[in-house]
Amino acid sequence: MSEPGFAVYREGPIAEIVLCRPQAANSLTEDFWIRFPEAIRELDQAGSVRAAIIRGEGANFSSGIDVELLERFLGGDDDVEPGRFRASLRLMLLRMHEVMSAMEQARFPIIAAIHGTCIGGALDLVCACDLRLAATGAYFSIQEIQMGMVADLGVLQRLSALIPPGIVRELAMTGRRMPAEEAHRFGFANAMASDADGTVAAARALADDIASKSPLAIWGTKEILNDFDRRRIEDGLRYTAAWNTGMFMPEDVQRSVAAARKRAKASYRDLLDVDYPAVPRQRTTVKE
Repeated sequence: MSEPGFAVYREGPIAEIVLCRPQAANSLTEDFWIRFPEAIRELDQAGSVRAAIIRGEGANFSSGIDVELLERFLGGDDDVEPGRFRASLRLMLLRMHEVMSAMEQARFPIIAAIHGTCIGGALDLVCACDLRLAATGAYFSIQEIQMGMVADLGVLQRLSALIPPGIVRELAMTGRRMPAEEAHRFGFANAMASDADGTVAAARALADDIASKSPLAIWGTKEILNDFDRRRIEDGLRYTAAWNTGMFMPEDVQRSVAAARKRAKASYRDLLDVDYPAVPRQRTTVKE
């Protein structure tokens, strides 16, 4: 197995998880999705971690799912029977959901220190964190719609609980960039700093403050807050996995990727015409 694209450091009760593929904008490889939840569970099992920080090296937090991973998936074996392909797709999506679930299930809070780009799968990641700090110049985007896909790793469910629903719909249907200042105004970012170093320093100060509190009380607080939305999120994730399993169309994604490489606008086929059956009208009886 290759390097997962992140490193874990400990200093007393504080853990730092550093996305460390700056040459690729810290994109999230296949190994990341496998090994990240394992790393979170290992930190949780120790019992001595009281807070964790996720940050990125280089100019960006993360550009989301690695494009090569997406292209390898799209270029699968033509001999694979469609039913088996879609069943495997569903299992893959459920496995990727474990990354977010592991963070929510950890007994310690997780703080995201975000600078530069935070799009696609990276936005899913920070939505599952407990707290978010952003640097000036950072931006967020539900990038999946630009790729001809339905966002399926939890951003639609979790972001709806963090910012106004109308803004979520706009972001999800346009893929536009939400700057850090707007994210802070809506409460998605708890605080802002002038640059990446300032954001990490603020995250460390916040982690130290949390670590000074009763770890049992912090765990209980996190558990109660998460329980409020847990069932709604889990139901939404199951439905999204079922939708993308049945409706995922590699052609649209391939067109999106090809257009992005050429810096052009993608063209997609229309939906099929639907011949809705006529609904018999019920005669209304007027009583005298």
